[in-house]
Amino acid sequence: YNLVNKNRKMRQNSKKTLNLTQSFLSARKITLDLIKSLNSEDMVIQTKPFVSPIKWHLAHTTWFFENFILKKIKKYKLFDNSYDYIFNSYYNSVGRFNPKDMRGYLNRPSINKIFEYRKYIDQHLVEIIEKSKFDNRINEMIKLGINHEQQHQELILMDVKNIFFCNPLKPQFIKKRKIKGLRKSNLLWKSEEKVRLKFGREKDEIFFYDNESGYLEKELPPYEISIDFISNSEWREFIESDGYKRPELWLSDGWNFINKYGINKPMYWLDLKNHFTLAGVEKLEKDQPVSHISFYEAIAFCNYKKKRLPTEFEMEFFLEKNKKEGNFLESKYYRPINYFSNNKGNKPYGNLWSWTSSNYIPFDGYKPYKGNLGEYNQKFMCNQFVLKGGSFATPKSHIRSSYRNFYYPSDRWHFCGIRLASDIIE
Repeated sequence: YNLVNKNRKMRQNSKKTLNLTQSFLSARKITLDLIKSLNSEDMVIQTKPFVSPIKWHLAHTTWFFENFILKKIKKYKLFDNSYDYIFNSYYNSVGRFNPKDMRGYLNRPSINKIFEYRKYIDQHLVEIIEKSKFDNRINEMIKLGINHEQQHQELILMDVKNIFFCNPLKPQFIKKRKIKGLRKSNLLWKSEEKVRLKFGREKDEIFFYDNESGYLEKELPPYEISIDFISNSEWREFIESDGYKRPELWLSDGWNFINKYGINKPMYWLDLKNHFTLAGVEKLEKDQPVSHISFYEAIAFCNYKKKRLPTEFEMEFFLEKNKKEGNFLESKYYRPINYFSNNKGNKPYGNLWSWTSSNYIPFDGYKPYKGNLGEYNQKFMCNQFVLKGGSFATPKSHIRSSYRNFYYPSDRWHFCGIRLASDIIE
């Protein structure tokens, strides 16, 4: 009996090891596939303080595996001691690091050296997975590293878009392609009864970040939420109705923000007819979801429509009640799209991250990662807002209803949009 159980456990661990190896190598390959059309000049530019050079992303995700996993293995030899300084992102507990706005000054190491670095780390990680006999601690760390890599896949596309946009030639990252059948629906998803729900994750087989952990019980009164995002044509109507000139629609900080920086349209709109995309300059499609708007702009639009943003809990319940289907990184559209207006065609996940009205704060009983990784999420739980649902640049396996993305209210370069919500009056 004991021998049978032992053999079964060995087979299960062998299968888990193979799956983990495949997941790791697949994530690393997807990153390289994303940047295969770029040349070395594309990968060293830092156009804005919030943008990182693509070369830095390739190295930082590699450094993450090296620093938090391989470094702790006896007899492991560091690829290069200097990488701790130039490719650490923000982990003060790990040591000093190159300031974010200085990442664009790294002409060396060369991109070829970074590719060598990635290959070196990949080989060592695979060896560790196979030798660890499926050690739970190493397994969880590698899962975190894979999800960290996936986050940077989206960041790479965000930063590529800004890098190409800032080039006066407005080059293309991908080829233009027609997507037929785009039109916006006016369908609403409704929660017509008061519900009391528990939010927060506990330890289970499915990976989740520490910021999803803890416990919170909330009562959600009846509400409705738009299935589709607000479209380009609806946003143009907002502009033509002087939405950016009416202080009564704006939060005080938002009004100061748009006037300080002369903002009068979404980021990457060139005018009311054209915008910049990963496929270069294109005409605005009227039914395409509007994107690259700040939280401040989202609130002003809600006030204009006499609606509101959903809370993160309303969004999570909405997502939980629907299948995880939508426009993800795997779709390779690299843009937000609208689905046919029928009950089966609308997909609530992907496309764009949805702004919510909820502040990014910890749940009751929240426990950050132990050690240096405690800085992964905890230190950012101030002055930011939660976004839900994923975008066209988010890998499908990376997203879930409980996922809590977060950005500052002035941020606009991420792939974000807006859904409207309202109370159902009984």
